[in-house]
Amino acid sequence: MSRQNPDSPLEFPEPENVTARRRRRRSLIALAAALVALLGAVAVLYFSPLLPVRQIEVSGNELLTDARAEELLGDLYGQPMPQVGTGDVRQRLAGENAVSEVTARLELPATVHVEITEYPPVAEVHAGDDVELYNEHGEVIRIFSGAEQLEAGDYATPEISAQAALDDQTVFEAIVAVLGQLPEDARREMESATAESIDSVQLQLSDGRTIVWGSQERGEQKAAVLQAILASEEEDFLTAEVIDISTPSTPVTR
Repeated sequence: MSRQNPDSPLEFPEPENVTARRRRRRSLIALAAALVALLGAVAVLYFSPLLPVRQIEVSGNELLTDARAEELLGDLYGQPMPQVGTGDVRQRLAGENAVSEVTARLELPATVHVEITEYPPVAEVHAGDDVELYNEHGEVIRIFSGAEQLEAGDYATPEISAQAALDDQTVFEAIVAVLGQLPEDARREMESATAESIDSVQLQLSDGRTIVWGSQERGEQKAAVLQAILASEEEDFLTAEVIDISTPSTPVTR
């Protein structure tokens, strides 16, 4: 039978709270080490020249040409993939009046997908050999020059030709705002639009009928009434030369 050396210190069990603190300390150290490693990996990926942008695929654009998109986004080539986001792409396209919304998506190892939503053209103006397409805010979103004028016909937008509208920006903006309130199928029925003042907008249908719209007020109601009239088979609407919907609750024909 062995006996403990009387000169050696006695060993007492470690208190449970001390053991728990030691375990927590070790866990925190391990967690901190893992976090440092993760941050290091993220930093390497973020700044790494091993993942540069090598391809940019743009979709949803018609008015914004592929060549123009390539010109505006070209400086993204070579940048590290993790550094490129929707904000970077949107900033480069911000000056294009045709662009309404932009989203970007990364596809490793080297592709940026850009999805563009464009403003629909609501009106056109013929200026010399050019056809200018406008959005509902009165901004030029595409110019077709020379032989390109034929391409403008694909959009079937009503022409604004009244000199008063072309000379007065306020009147012009009133017309395009009205055209912007129309559903696309209704707008395709329009041949032209004109106004002498902001309260006297008139729409010329391709079949020769004139729609007196008036001011921009109650635009949604007027648009609904116009759609109903365009779909109507009633003789009064079919044979009328002028249909006045400036008071949408009581349209008048003559």
